[in-house]
Amino acid sequence: MSTYALTNANTGKVEKTFDSLASSEIPGLIDTAHEAYLSWKNNSVAERATVLAAVAKGFDARKDELAEIIGREMGKPRADALAEIQLVVDIFNWYATEGPAHLEDSPLNAKGAPVNFVRHDPLGVLLGVMPWNFPYYQLARFTAPNLLVGNTVLMKQASICPVSSAAFEEVLLEANLPKGAYQNLYLNTEDVEHILKDFRVKGVSVTGSERAGAAVAELAAQNLKKSVMELGGNDPAIVLADVENVGKVAETLAGLRFSNAGQVCTSPKRIIVVEDVYDEFVEAAKTAVENFVVGDADDPKTQMGPLSSESARDDAVERIEQAVKDGATLHAGGKKLDRPGWFMSPALLTDVDFDDDLSCNELFGPALVVYKVKDEAAAIEFANASEYGLQASVWTADMDHGLEVADQIEAGMVLVNEHVVTQADLPFGGINKSGYGRELTQWGLLEFTNEKLIRATKLS
Repeated sequence: MSTYALTNANTGKVEKTFDSLASSEIPGLIDTAHEAYLSWKNNSVAERATVLAAVAKGFDARKDELAEIIGREMGKPRADALAEIQLVVDIFNWYATEGPAHLEDSPLNAKGAPVNFVRHDPLGVLLGVMPWNFPYYQLARFTAPNLLVGNTVLMKQASICPVSSAAFEEVLLEANLPKGAYQNLYLNTEDVEHILKDFRVKGVSVTGSERAGAAVAELAAQNLKKSVMELGGNDPAIVLADVENVGKVAETLAGLRFSNAGQVCTSPKRIIVVEDVYDEFVEAAKTAVENFVVGDADDPKTQMGPLSSESARDDAVERIEQAVKDGATLHAGGKKLDRPGWFMSPALLTDVDFDDDLSCNELFGPALVVYKVKDEAAAIEFANASEYGLQASVWTADMDHGLEVADQIEAGMVLVNEHVVTQADLPFGGINKSGYGRELTQWGLLEFTNEKLIRATKLS
């Protein structure tokens, strides 16, 4: 039987293992989730919101402990871990306070009957399949809206985050969420199919790789289940010629790219700079990269911790090395560090061909790749020359013009003078191979509801 394990990313040492579920246990877990659903859906929205507000308080109360866990599990620096937990608090609070209004009946001005409205009913048991890069936030993004709706959740977290996923469930249960309404499962990947075949399971949400998402989406389609997919991206950041402080923008984008050791779906992975400011940008980026502080997750000086696993670190290094072999210029970093744990130096690359691997496929690691383009039109064309479409950004001194450029970019989220922005009050999601559906705010709230039409008229 395969195991879930806490392998400390800072040391490379396995600290604890957990047995995964036997396939024979799955029907009983679905029984429990379905029984919880039959009860939970009958609570009022206000009652469910009260539980979510208590969950927010629970995460805030345990933030130091929870931050330490993911510092060990996947190497997240303490400041970043605390920021992630604050985002979880914000999400549960948003749904507790703002969510109920979006679940009120939606009246329709339809002909032929005096009563017409849509009611937003829950569907039932849902399955979440989530990654390791934001161990609490990813779970909250799916769980909070669906618990408010009245659904119940079975959650498969990544196998390298068994302690944080168990702690997440603990916080929910401590807030008086009924037993079975949320269940943390140490589930083998092959058993996802067994869950989706059960009629009582009504949908699935996946955040992960394109390959994993496609596999689960196929299973969902075969069983006629609703699915939401967030599958990463190769996100562009366009730097226009009118930026007033090129060095500051370069430093900012380097920091955003190396956040979470580059293991962020919305990270700016293609920095597209018009030629007027390209040389100045690259020089400033080189300084920023060389001065970036790599260290243990619990060191307050650390700006970038280890990568999540040995394979994640080695894959990033190998792809950078291959890019150099293919003609790219490596200005700094991109090497394994000679120390315990899964550390590497952040990299700066230029002269990557527009059709090369790093231009077309997501690199989940700390590599700042900068491209030179002739002008704004060429920047927009290259930004849109991707099979993905998650988040993009435009950097300019003229915000109004930035909005005009943003309108021409094909992505689920486009920002002006920001990037890697996620908030409880902003919808999240992409297009094309970055997935489909939306999470957070009212858009995420209604993804797994039965939009039930109710209409009534008098007998004639």
